[in-house]
Amino acid sequence: MMDLSALSDLLLSTGNPVLPAPAFMRLALPAIWAIVLGSGALLLAGRLARPYRLGLGLLVAVWTLLPGPASPAYWLGLAFQTPSLMTAVMGLAWFWDRERRGPGAGVMAAESSGPALKILAAAGIALGWILLLDTLAWLPVSVYAWGFGSAAVGAVAIFATLLWAVWGTARAKGRSPALVGPMLMLCVLTLFVLTRLPSGNLWDALIDPWLWVALQLGWLFSAVRRLITVRRLSPAIRV
Repeated sequence: MMDLSALSDLLLSTGNPVLPAPAFMRLALPAIWAIVLGSGALLLAGRLARPYRLGLGLLVAVWTLLPGPASPAYWLGLAFQTPSLMTAVMGLAWFWDRERRGPGAGVMAAESSGPALKILAAAGIALGWILLLDTLAWLPVSVYAWGFGSAAVGAVAIFATLLWAVWGTARAKGRSPALVGPMLMLCVLTLFVLTRLPSGNLWDALIDPWLWVALQLGWLFSAVRRLITVRRLSPAIRV
């Protein structure tokens, strides 16, 4: 019977990571960049009519799928490698939600984001800082290496399940955005287990530098907006 130390070593082992096939990685790089850039084009063209907006997003996606240096994915891949699965899934979810509800809607809208989604954003910001400190060798252990082990997948699955269990009842109260965070995490986790994209490391599937920066900018803008609102309401409260 396996003792606890052997089981712990097995779960935390990063000696034989499961990596995606190189050919699959080459195919996934332009596909994921096409999703990200196509969603970005839709975001920037939000004021255009729906046919022009969709046409622009499709044009950018097709351009990104072109082979060789003619594609922006070629140069972006050299500079930034492949975006995280979380960024791609969020782009697809944002596109579906926006086209379903119409202009001005989106899964990441501040007014519709549930507590689970806010906790997920805070966790993403914290994970980015931890990985940055790990890159600078300011941590006593290699956190990034843990992303190749099975324990990281189990921990993230438990975290997503807890979010689902705590805020899952909000859907019955008409607050379906509360489930967006757990659904995003479970979807990304499933894709990672099936494909091991983009690098075989779970942290690369959950966060990338651009998403990390975007999360922090979103938090900063939200904090400034709340501060402005409080200052505007303060004179009225004193009166």
